[in-house]
Amino acid sequence: MELRHLRYFIAVADELSFTRAAERLHTAQPSLSQQIRNLEDEIGTPLLERTRRKVELTEAGRVFLAEARLIVAHADRAVERARQVGQQAGATVTIGFVPAAEIRVFPAILPRLRLQFPNVNVELRSMPTHELEQALLQGEVDVAFMRDPVHSAALTREVVLVEPLIVLLPSAHPLAKLDRIPPAKLAGEPFISTHPQYSGQVHTAAQGFFIQHKLQCNVAQVATNILLNLNLVGMGLGYALLPEYAASLTSNAICARPLEGAPPHVELLMVSRAEPHSAELDGLLALVRQHVASM
Repeated sequence: MELRHLRYFIAVADELSFTRAAERLHTAQPSLSQQIRNLEDEIGTPLLERTRRKVELTEAGRVFLAEARLIVAHADRAVERARQVGQQAGATVTIGFVPAAEIRVFPAILPRLRLQFPNVNVELRSMPTHELEQALLQGEVDVAFMRDPVHSAALTREVVLVEPLIVLLPSAHPLAKLDRIPPAKLAGEPFISTHPQYSGQVHTAAQGFFIQHKLQCNVAQVATNILLNLNLVGMGLGYALLPEYAASLTSNAICARPLEGAPPHVELLMVSRAEPHSAELDGLLALVRQHVASM
């Protein structure tokens, strides 16, 4: 016995007509009649009295009808409760990011997103810049906080943060005594470079800085992530040019100094696919825009 048999029987009992019940159920009358006969065979007693002029419930049919209504009502309620729980679970927003977003954007935004959408599931994926565009295009992340370059015309990009490059030095370095670092003082100093594939615009901005000031870049090491970059500086292997947020990640072995004059700047972008978006994703984008406007 299946729920559909109960629904068929309830429809016939309500209409007291196989023709009207078949129309209500959007099924063929011969098929409906066969389903009711199968139900009666399974129960072992007639539920309906059929004549050419009318259809009536037997005594067994009246008892069975009351129980069938309860069973169907319970089943419908179970479906509705499951659906409600599923809806309450909320949508998942998957965010790809480079470290700058973790330091400068998320602390202000994610708590507010949780207040606006208490049931939202936020999944965070730390990824290098060169992987984030592909992750967006393949639907692996819903929004990415990343550096240039962004190549695809199918993606929408917005600037959410502009930071100057600063100098990170070993604390024992003679230049650490200066409040600001003149670019010329960096000539010939061992440099901890970022990897162009992993850092995107950060590497490009640093190279532009060397060209602008006619400095020969003396690369001592190439780091594929910011923590390695800082660790190499802390070990005294050279200085680094990194976005300003990196100053918040330093240890006692490292000092951060601004550049003298007009330093190069890098942008943090918020990149997403074209709509439609979930309400939760649109809420996140709106909160970031509000945050940017208030800065």
